[in-house]
Amino acid sequence: MSSVALLADPAVGAASAGAAGRMMAFLDDFAGVFTLLSLTAVVTCGLAATDRLVLTPRLRVAMQSVHRASAVAALGFLVTHIAVKVVERHAAAQTAVVPFTGGAALAVSLGTIAADLLVLITATGVLRGRFAGSRRPWLWRVLHSMAYVCWPISLAHGLTAGRKAHAWVLWGYGLCAALVALALLVRALSCLGRRRTLSRRRRGAKAYRPAAVRPAALAALSTRSARPSTGARPIAWAARPAPPTTARRSAQSAGLPRQPKHAARPGPRPLYLAQPGGSE
Repeated sequence: MSSVALLADPAVGAASAGAAGRMMAFLDDFAGVFTLLSLTAVVTCGLAATDRLVLTPRLRVAMQSVHRASAVAALGFLVTHIAVKVVERHAAAQTAVVPFTGGAALAVSLGTIAADLLVLITATGVLRGRFAGSRRPWLWRVLHSMAYVCWPISLAHGLTAGRKAHAWVLWGYGLCAALVALALLVRALSCLGRRRTLSRRRRGAKAYRPAAVRPAALAALSTRSARPSTGARPIAWAARPAPPTTARRSAQSAGLPRQPKHAARPGPRPLYLAQPGGSE
């Protein structure tokens, strides 16, 4: 009963309404800014996760985790930003999904395009495994690269839509642009270094590749090696008997009865003595 009485109190109701109004005003002013900051973190960490010059494998994995978390945060701030604008009737409900509808201005439609692209990028990030197992794995890279289009469009939307931005907001947007430019520079240097490394390896492989021998030279070399040298006596190679172990294995493979390991060895050859009365 005490809680019901507190809610029925006009002073408490006015305080709650004032807190809700201040919260709505705060979200109206900063939800879009937080969305842009999160999107900047998404692009920057996504570019840094592919670096192989500065970051170690463990740091690259950490960057990928931050990249995914920033994408989830950007999507949450985007939903909040759109909900606040629709509740306060700053934009129509259909304008939040389809650009250039409901009499929306160009700046607001740019925000709608950026929002649609952000949803597409997040969906492709979640369904990356399915794209990798499909017949067209390159399609994921094309769709996920739409982040490079979404970020400048959202930046233009933040600078042109709504009220005039304060100086610190402009400085913040400039810092975001500098971070993305730095990440793009690192990505370009990484790709350039990788191409140089591959070209050096190819040059080294070509340098150590043995020269091709012509068939005529091979035929002459084989004829010269087969011809006996002058004055040399040809050597008649006699076939050596196979050792007992090899003979047993060949007999087993042929299906013959197995011979004992310690077979009786033949005795010594008899001596042929001269017959009595014969010539020695």
